[in-house]
Amino acid sequence: MTTDQKIRQVIDICWTSFKNKVASGLLNPENEKMMQLQFAQTLLALTSIYEYRPTESIKILLEVPVNINKQRRRIIDIVIQHSDKGKITNFPIELKCFRRLTRNGQGSRGAQNLGMYDYWEDIENIEQYNILTNYSFGTHLLVTDDIYYVTGRHRGPQTAVYSTNNTRLAVTGVLNQNIKNRPGLIELLGTYSMESWEQIGDFNFIRQESNNTL
Repeated sequence: MTTDQKIRQVIDICWTSFKNKVASGLLNPENEKMMQLQFAQTLLALTSIYEYRPTESIKILLEVPVNINKQRRRIIDIVIQHSDKGKITNFPIELKCFRRLTRNGQGSRGAQNLGMYDYWEDIENIEQYNILTNYSFGTHLLVTDDIYYVTGRHRGPQTAVYSTNNTRLAVTGVLNQNIKNRPGLIELLGTYSMESWEQIGDFNFIRQESNNTL
């Protein structure tokens, strides 16, 4: 088993556990920060099982700063850092948690157009992490109980360009549309599909992997 295969398997098992715990109510990520901590704890519970040699270690790092294209500074939500005999490989993970209601349950969060933009910006980011020295494939994980992200009619100019609708296929190249408080320009090197949305209970989940080097 290669290191990439090992880490991909770790993420797959932890994501399956996380999805089912959220759907059953055992976990309740009310925002991205809570999701980050909960998923990191899930990773920590499993990674030591995959350390097969005395020289091998797998660490879970949070809020890792990096510089990507054009010296843009980004903070990676989670990095799985694998090391063996002095060789270090980092596997970045970005997260999104879109909840329909505010934490007090008194109103809708709204701003789904910004959420969809942020989703594709994260996909652009994991591609850029992928090409950094000592970094391998990037992973993006999203959870939402707002069905608008999955099946909504995204007909406005902003939501059409940055749509996350489950019928959207072959998303690639330049996504360019002015949007409030955002740069409004995303450049994707790989090609992505939204058809893998998965509904479990009242939640929908989707996982993407950077494919700009495939």
